[in-house]
Amino acid sequence: MSRNFANRRLDAAQVMPDSFLKEFGEKDAGTRRFLLNVLTLFAAISPEQQHQAINDLIQFEIVILSERSRDFLRRRVQSILDRFHLTKELSENDIREYYYRYYILTGTIPERLTPDYLNFLMKFIVGVELILMIFSMSFMEQQRLFELQGKYSTQALLFYRYIRPIREKLAREKIVTRDPSGHHYYRRPKLDHSEMMDYVFEVFDLDRIAYLGEYAEKLSFEKDYIQGQAEELEGNSV
Repeated sequence: MSRNFANRRLDAAQVMPDSFLKEFGEKDAGTRRFLLNVLTLFAAISPEQQHQAINDLIQFEIVILSERSRDFLRRRVQSILDRFHLTKELSENDIREYYYRYYILTGTIPERLTPDYLNFLMKFIVGVELILMIFSMSFMEQQRLFELQGKYSTQALLFYRYIRPIREKLAREKIVTRDPSGHHYYRRPKLDHSEMMDYVFEVFDLDRIAYLGEYAEKLSFEKDYIQGQAEELEGNSV
């Protein structure tokens, strides 16, 4: 076998990106051997086992990230949700699910919990929670929410980017159906939390979710106006 076999093969059919190989070469010898052993083991198992192994590692990393950031996320998220009378005591499972959902959308797990990353994740979580809130509202409550916004630009943004896609999703899934009397307008959709979470990520992408989380502090919200009268109307329509 030619002594140049390894180099010739890399030149002809290189799989690893140059950036990975460069970083690999900068690791200490122990880390390089560990990575080589892991990759060798990984190559020896079935595709199903490979998939499970990757998922196990992702879940393990998410546990570490959630433990390191839970206090920050709990404090910052709740401080914003208080304005909307939403109590969200982020449990360990909640935080891990958000990390996992973020990973599914981006395909990346951060190497370090930088302030920029944590702030973006906070906006992502707030955005999801507000979308869940809108999903759980009756159409009348949604209308009162966007009517409360002082500027037309804010009303239009809230309605066309968030409320209308939610209404369309609920109508497609036949969660809310129109009836001749119009009572559907006052009825809240009957969805459990897991169903709503799935709907959130079917309807909205990462940028739109995070944008709402960033915009949250500019939104007006009056619980008694939005929910009080709507609850009374809902009760009368049954």
